[in-house]
Amino acid sequence: MKTQDPFAIFRSWERSIDETFHRFDHAAEKLETTLPSRIPKPVLRGINRILNLLQNHWIIAFLLFFVLVSSRAIHWLTNPQFYIEDGQEFYLSAINQGLHSISREYASYYHVIPRILSMLAVAFPLRNGPLVLEVAALAVQASVSAFLLSRRMAKQLPSKLVRFGLAFSVIANPNSTELFANVSHSQWYLGILSLAILFSEPGRRAASSIGDGVLLLLTGLTGPFAPVMAIFGALRLKQLRSRWVVLAVSAVTAVVTAISMIQHPRSGIHEDASATHFFRILTNQILYGVLRGFHYAYHTVSDPAFNAREFGCAIFGVAVILFGLWKAPPFLRALGWLGLYCLVTSLISKASWNLLGCPGVGERYFLYLDIVFVYGLFAISQQARSALIRWGFRGLLVILAVAVTQEWVYDPPFAKFNFTPQIAGYESLRPGDSQLVQTPIDRKSATAYWTITIPKKD
Repeated sequence: MKTQDPFAIFRSWERSIDETFHRFDHAAEKLETTLPSRIPKPVLRGINRILNLLQNHWIIAFLLFFVLVSSRAIHWLTNPQFYIEDGQEFYLSAINQGLHSISREYASYYHVIPRILSMLAVAFPLRNGPLVLEVAALAVQASVSAFLLSRRMAKQLPSKLVRFGLAFSVIANPNSTELFANVSHSQWYLGILSLAILFSEPGRRAASSIGDGVLLLLTGLTGPFAPVMAIFGALRLKQLRSRWVVLAVSAVTAVVTAISMIQHPRSGIHEDASATHFFRILTNQILYGVLRGFHYAYHTVSDPAFNAREFGCAIFGVAVILFGLWKAPPFLRALGWLGLYCLVTSLISKASWNLLGCPGVGERYFLYLDIVFVYGLFAISQQARSALIRWGFRGLLVILAVAVTQEWVYDPPFAKFNFTPQIAGYESLRPGDSQLVQTPIDRKSATAYWTITIPKKD
């Protein structure tokens, strides 16, 4: 007697689903081959010429990115403020200590570039101080993007279009409200510049090696990244052997930064640390923040209990990042490791894990992982075996593009703060007197601020 297959109906369903999938997958593959041919060739030639111009002329690329990043910060520029430590730590130190402020440690490490920019701001009248610092911070962002697009990064990212996408993502991240227009957080962009210098090709002129050394010296003494940069420099010893200035500066700044961090430790795990908060951090800071933007993530409900949706989103985000690291060139792979370093150090720096999971808080720690996550989305959209999966991830990139558009100009911050009336009587003060000024520490809250005392100099 012939035995009936109990799973016959399921096998039939499987064959039908498989046939349907392959039929749609074949249609998706056909769409991939026909769409590029529909783009007019003059358009492609025009894009290629523009990219050639930008990659060959750093100043033109800088001006383009500066205009773009300034357009995002228009409300910052029309109502300039000393945001977070810009006033309390950097501007005041520049007034009170002058050049001696450069050697001042803060938050366990040095901040040479923000202190130099603050001394530049002090040279202007007080009423222009916040605006000068904001413009300087935006210039730092634009400089990093212009370098990433330059020919010096061509071996890491041969495609000009991909390099432009990477450079654009530095200024277009829809989850970067706290990183904008302040020198206090400019170090996170300078970390990208340091890494790019280590992985770039040497400049055509002999002076470029000295320029690289000067930049690495300044950026290496700005932020906590120098020890990690020295490790990458050591791993690239063969490629960098002819650039001994770069290697020497990386080693020196690493030692100086490491000593400062050891002498002024701030390590420790916050009491609210939990797996639930960790998954929420990954979900809001990487997945929702990047794909939907700050405002969407800001309005998500925070559930104190374990959330299966957040767990799944966190796993998905990690999987995309891992795929991006697998397919990425050495520079982006190193950026991912630097992002992991920032993630771990943020979790063990006594910071509240609950706060780190809140949109708008601690975005700086996840900037590098955000960039690698976007590259992972792009890599899957190009290299997945299934055309349907490739198109699915292209759909996610479209969602990202919508978020970038929606978040391009952030809401007007500092609605309850106005710097000009606060210093209206400053010019009439006698030398030795001082002016009290409220400086915001939160873009959204009118009650979160510091009060700083600005002295009147001779």
